[in-house]
Amino acid sequence: MLTKVQIVSLALGLLGQKPITSLENQSNITTAAEQACDMLLPYIISTGQWRFCTKIQQLSQLVATPVVSEWAYIYELPADFLKLIRLYPHNYAFQIYDQNQMYSNVNDDDQGLYLEYQYKPTYGELPYYFSGFLIYKIAEYLALSNAHDVQFSQKLAQDMVVAEAKGLAADAQNRPNFPLISQPIITDRAVSSFVNG
Repeated sequence: MLTKVQIVSLALGLLGQKPITSLENQSNITTAAEQACDMLLPYIISTGQWRFCTKIQQLSQLVATPVVSEWAYIYELPADFLKLIRLYPHNYAFQIYDQNQMYSNVNDDDQGLYLEYQYKPTYGELPYYFSGFLIYKIAEYLALSNAHDVQFSQKLAQDMVVAEAKGLAADAQNRPNFPLISQPIITDRAVSSFVNG
């Protein structure tokens, strides 16, 4: 896996800058690239559907009671929580407050309440397909301020879209595909004609 220094260095390379081996005492563009990296990583994950940074964890019910009567229970969200995907058992009656608490009417006494969510991984946890996209995203983010060339920025944006599509395609292989639409008429007709010959 790539380190943060390697990711920033490769992004700088796309911008025509010299590679770096450290983030200490660097130029303004390197500092900007490092800051962009820290900001873009959680942004990309929290606005996409990346499976590599998905966890399932049981929620802890807090002893505090909700301040409004609409909700019965408060659950503490994990410290690394970025975005909710789903709850187990399936439940759509909840609200998230302060990005660290979930108000709900589900009591976890019976089977527990589990949260499937996306978290911010460390740089060492990033798969290569995501790191490749992040490198392009950093370079595209800084392109106009560094190169002052609209065509260069547009070319990086095009390359970034390709890198994102490839990354998402690779990441999608971490989860099987399911049909989106049930087709009982076609399915039943096919079975019926086979049985009745």
